Amino acid sequence: MGNILLISDRPKPYDDLIAQFRRNDFQVVSKKYAAATQKKTAEQIFDFVLYEIKPTFEANVQYLSPIVRTGTVPIYVIGDVSESDEIAYYKLGVQGVIRIPFNPILIAERICSIIKLLEKTSRVIRKVKIGSVEIDLHNRYVKKHDEYVKLTNVEARILRILFNNKNHIVEKDAIIHYAWDDDESATDNALSIHITRLRNKIEFDKQKPLIDTIWGTGYRLNYNIPE
Repeated sequence: MGNILLISDRPKPYDDLIAQFRRNDFQVVSKKYAAATQKKTAEQIFDFVLYEIKPTFEANVQYLSPIVRTGTVPIYVIGDVSESDEIAYYKLGVQGVIRIPFNPILIAERICSIIKLLEKTSRVIRKVKIGSVEIDLHNRYVKKHDEYVKLTNVEARILRILFNNKNHIVEKDAIIHYAWDDDESATDNALSIHITRLRNKIEFDKQKPLIDTIWGTGYRLNYNIPE
């Protein structure tokens, strides 16, 4: 299950493409241009970025530059562009251009195949083992002491962002916006409750906590814990 970020102020035209991704068991998060460049978004982990081109190249440079500079995943732009503009976008740092109109099935399959290749090179985290605990983020379960415990979608998302930032503090806002898909009803208290439930599911040694609370800031996943 990869995570795809769609940057557009009008995601409605991409409903068919988003539906196709979800049929392939990929998550899609839609963000407007301004939100996509905020620090909390930059801290989130995505496996692929789709960016709808704005009318002027200068505006696109403004929004794309920080994403290209800090990102480590493929970025495809979508729009009606000339060959010279396409060259300019490649020079800016994007990896692909999707011209409108496009076949949503074809584009979805192309991007899914790229993410699957990234999985083989360990870019996309699906299954990990810490100590005696095996965590499958794709199928959303924890195997501990030969028992299987199911993870909710939110729990799997929280673990995913913590794993991708293992041994580093992840701010509460970054986790909330990632795990709840920018749902404004999500709160620090809701996150705290889910962290407690996660600890009950994945902890195997109370003397060696897997998830640390950094009071007033966020949480950190301790990855290098010996078995």
